[in-house]
Amino acid sequence: MANGESGFQLQGSGPEAYERYMVPIHCLTLAEDLIERVKLQPRERVLDIACGTGIVSRYAALRVGTLGHVTGVELNPAMLEVARKVAAYFDQIEFLEGSALELPVPDAHFDVALCQQAIMFFPDRERAVREMHRVLKPGGRVGLNVFRTPEFVPSFAYLIEALAKHASPTAAEYMRAPFVMESVDQMRSLFEQAGFADIEVVIRVDTLRYPSVEHLVRYETLNISEPEIHTPQVQDALMREMVTLAKANVDDHGVVFPVQQFVVVAKR
Repeated sequence: MANGESGFQLQGSGPEAYERYMVPIHCLTLAEDLIERVKLQPRERVLDIACGTGIVSRYAALRVGTLGHVTGVELNPAMLEVARKVAAYFDQIEFLEGSALELPVPDAHFDVALCQQAIMFFPDRERAVREMHRVLKPGGRVGLNVFRTPEFVPSFAYLIEALAKHASPTAAEYMRAPFVMESVDQMRSLFEQAGFADIEVVIRVDTLRYPSVEHLVRYETLNISEPEIHTPQVQDALMREMVTLAKANVDDHGVVFPVQQFVVVAKR
């Protein structure tokens, strides 16, 4: 998951925090699931689009082996710096700086293209999916996942409500930004218009668990750039609000929520 196409950027220590905190919470099982769905094979050539700090690239590299190859493309240089550092021991991975709207790779070059939790940030999603089609070999596969709208991801619906009440409309909109994909038909249409075939769109339901409400608030607001968000007064107000909103989701191991996402697999 990366967010460099629409101004929704992780800055400063953000990429390190993303790799340390967000990847274990949000990304590991999603990456595994995506790679299983495209049936990634040894020796294949893989493109990871908007790769962020590279969790999908690393899982793909394990699957394709040393005779395969993985290319991660990311617009945000700070995210790429962390990706290269974390994947330094993988000889079969390279990372390139570039946009999902104009991928810096040749036509018909990859067996598989992957895009995890990023398409919602692209200002021109149709163009991005056409680029996925362009770079795949005939018969190549694409796999993509993306969150549904906030009502299907209640931890963030609650946090958006709390930010609007205790922080600012800007902070609430920042938190809402990843949750814009609305329907199975919308997802299918994106890939049909780009020329893909054998399109399968499924709704995956998972759980999202945090050690506590305090962890949820601190982790998920970490990269909001407004300084007042990180003052003790605002953080305390957000936590009090979230304790109330998420009361029914607290158990003996922390706080847990259902989370829904769309997963698309298709062929060129």
